[in-house]
Amino acid sequence: MKKSVSSLWASKSSLAAKQYNSNSDVLDVSEIDEHLGVTESARQLGSSNLPNPLSSSLSSMETQIVQTIERHRQKKFDQTMLELQKVQNDIAHLNELPDLQNVWLIETNFEREATQLVSEQSQLIRSLASNAQKKVRELHRFKEQNQLQREPEYPSSSSQFLRYCLLVFLIVIEALFNAEFFSEGLSSGLLGGFTYAASLAAINVLMSFFLGKSVVRLINHRKWPQKLAGLIALTLTICFVVMMAVAIAHIRDQLVLESLEPAKMALVELKNNLFEFSDLFSWLLFAVSVSFAFGAMMDGLLIDDLYPGYGAMARKSEAALNDYFEELDEVRQELEEFKLSALMELEKSIEKAKSSISNYRSFIDRKKTIKLHFEQILSDSDRALTLLIQHFRSENELARTDGLRPPHFDQLPALKNLEIPWVEQDEQQLILHTRLMQTLTSQSEDIRNKLHQTFQKYLDQLVFVPIDTLDPLQQRFN
Repeated sequence: MKKSVSSLWASKSSLAAKQYNSNSDVLDVSEIDEHLGVTESARQLGSSNLPNPLSSSLSSMETQIVQTIERHRQKKFDQTMLELQKVQNDIAHLNELPDLQNVWLIETNFEREATQLVSEQSQLIRSLASNAQKKVRELHRFKEQNQLQREPEYPSSSSQFLRYCLLVFLIVIEALFNAEFFSEGLSSGLLGGFTYAASLAAINVLMSFFLGKSVVRLINHRKWPQKLAGLIALTLTICFVVMMAVAIAHIRDQLVLESLEPAKMALVELKNNLFEFSDLFSWLLFAVSVSFAFGAMMDGLLIDDLYPGYGAMARKSEAALNDYFEELDEVRQELEEFKLSALMELEKSIEKAKSSISNYRSFIDRKKTIKLHFEQILSDSDRALTLLIQHFRSENELARTDGLRPPHFDQLPALKNLEIPWVEQDEQQLILHTRLMQTLTSQSEDIRNKLHQTFQKYLDQLVFVPIDTLDPLQQRFN
């Protein structure tokens, strides 16, 4: 009879246990008591003097209590493991250790890039440096030979362009000014006069400009043979200007007289009556031609340094210097870009490593929190087990009529041990990475200094000729 009652109640308790399910982290003892019928079972079994006083194993109800709490613990364990696995996946994505290790390769990569750049450009820079040095020496030698202490004075490229524009302007203005005089003797009128005047003005102005630019400046030479040649050239230029102006005036006279061959008749008058013009306008035309011719000659003189050859020599030297310094500066800028890129990569790697370690620490703290929470669940489940088992046994003892107590009532059943892995291992990894980060931070300044030293080393390799030798003031390259 006792066995049948015990079996019946065990079947009923098993059914109730299967129906119990709690999503809460903390077990509700009264709720479990109600679902399993712990109190009712204890009393009914006790009234039948069950469990057997000689039994050493748990009763069916005690077994159901243990199984219910075990299922709850296992469920929470599985949920905790899923949370920990998610955090572990986040940790795996950090990968800050390879980044830290690659930081020490930044200086090596920069040196490799710098070596390649310098090897590719060194031959060209060496050639440009040699040419620049040669031109500077030629300029110094020219200054010594001609006892020149001053720097060359010549207009810049834009000023030279303006002076050539002035030359064209002189031709146009003279043509416009003389067109009215020539139009009086031409059937084509003012347009024909402008064409005639423009042709003569071009010859007058361009020839005067060329003589002033090329040979008249010889008058400023320190050596007497060249100076004498310059004086002769100045005399010839003046003669040319005057004769050209006289010829233009005679041509105008012949046009006014409506001569059939004005140029031929002007040549006859030029031989027989050099300064005899028909009217005041011809004298005015003579004065205009002379003025514009001398203006063109002065423009030719001032378009370059007054000392013959000094401006051309200085420009060649400056052009060679510019070629050298521009190429040198271009390579320097590329080296500078490599260096800045390396410095930025260093800073980026350090910041990324710091951020990764900070995130790593946050993830570990998260895992610790999850672990502590699960340990609290285990503690609560142990407490629930103790309360339910003790309640069952107390109620059972009160309901018994034999006054006996089964020996296993003196011991609480043990629950399965559930352990959380990883956290301790991650803390060791965090310590390792943090120490590596501290080492990197302490050595980052050394890496920066090495980058600057490497940059300067390769820059010095490119400067084949000392900068102060070519450019004492170092105005072009700093």
